[in-house]
Amino acid sequence: MAAARTTLNVHNLEALGATRLAELLLELSQGNAAAKRRLRLALAEGRGAEEAAQEVRKRLRTIDQAGTFLDAAKGRTLLTELEGQLAAITGSIRAEAPALAYDLHWQLLELSEGILDRCHDGSGTLGGFFDRVLEALPASVEAAQPKPEAAAERIAEALMECNGYRQLDRLVGLLAEPLGRQGLEALRQEFARRGTPARSAVMLAIADAMGDVEAFVGSFSADDLRRPAVAAAVAERLLGAGRADEALAALERVDAEGLQWLGALLRRPRIEALDALGRREEAQQERWQGFLEDLDADLLREYLRRLTDFVDVEAEEEALDRVLAHEKPRAALDFLLAWPDLRRAAELVLRQPHSWDGEAFGLYGPAAEQLEAGHPLAATVLLRAMVSFALEHSRPKRYPYAAQHLLHCAALAPRIDHWHDLPDHQTFEEDLRQRFWRRLGFWQEVDGLQVPPHGPG
Repeated sequence: MAAARTTLNVHNLEALGATRLAELLLELSQGNAAAKRRLRLALAEGRGAEEAAQEVRKRLRTIDQAGTFLDAAKGRTLLTELEGQLAAITGSIRAEAPALAYDLHWQLLELSEGILDRCHDGSGTLGGFFDRVLEALPASVEAAQPKPEAAAERIAEALMECNGYRQLDRLVGLLAEPLGRQGLEALRQEFARRGTPARSAVMLAIADAMGDVEAFVGSFSADDLRRPAVAAAVAERLLGAGRADEALAALERVDAEGLQWLGALLRRPRIEALDALGRREEAQQERWQGFLEDLDADLLREYLRRLTDFVDVEAEEEALDRVLAHEKPRAALDFLLAWPDLRRAAELVLRQPHSWDGEAFGLYGPAAEQLEAGHPLAATVLLRAMVSFALEHSRPKRYPYAAQHLLHCAALAPRIDHWHDLPDHQTFEEDLRQRFWRRLGFWQEVDGLQVPPHGPG
């Protein structure tokens, strides 16, 4: 019972009473500037939105004027404080004074450029915080209902001056709903007037948000429209507007060379356009060709789903045989494991047992795990490839894993009845010890794993 009364929870702390809690807070905040600022903000919030907004505005201005580099510890401290400022803005201040919250929200978002300038945000923690600030902005816009022209000017200023890290790229899309068509039109006029370097990208975002396909297409030059990525984007919008014939025409304007090396990008909108136009046989041919070229499992499933019973079974067998003969064995193995067709995956491995590059451990490790139950020799081939690669290329960081792979091979060996043209495990390991006896670190790992554990005493 005594332990329960000393547990730190709201109920137990309330029992201390307001005076004792206040004394403890003052004691804990001594020497802790961040804690003191948080307490001052809480006091300001208690006195109303005006005072809370004044406290937040003052602190944001101080942060904006700071120029010191933010190491990891300082970054964490600042993040905690910024989270508190955001909570105040989107909480009590927005509830009581939405116009003040709107202004403060922009002030907080505009800090992003300076803060990201003076830190190495390798973990993306501060960038993630400003993502959350951005995502919370539509609610502040909705609450404040700013005039369209004023909102457009604020957005334009932010995109021009505070987007060096592309942290505001989603701004137009996120604000499309609260701005409405009138606000988006005001934004379009604002950027048309400014003619800034960011104008084209913003105009595209505005056209997308307004569902204005003509404006979207009109933002590109004739040369742009022949680029595969642009053609795919245009076709996607035209399809969304029910203009499948124009979407197909946009895709067909792309140079033939582009179709060869970016076929996957263009193929799906082309299939959708052909289906929409009732050209289903051509759409099926596109699915089959896409599967063959890219080993796209989704395209194959879509293709098979549209075939009649029994025909789909024969087509699947043919497709998987094509995978087995594909010119890129690694991609074929990945496909067969994912489908899954472990029999063909094992056959693929054993067809070329000496050609597997052990560097692809991200594929071969999981592949060996999938194959070991029913196909231990195929699993052994992949495990051996990873062992050989680590030794041949002298990769000490891989030795602990390679040692485990070698012992895994030893464990699989008794289950292999026929080694075909491959050496058995003992012969394979003896050859490794002879050729790579200088790789002492590896052999220490192997020998260490083979030592039976000792009991107490």
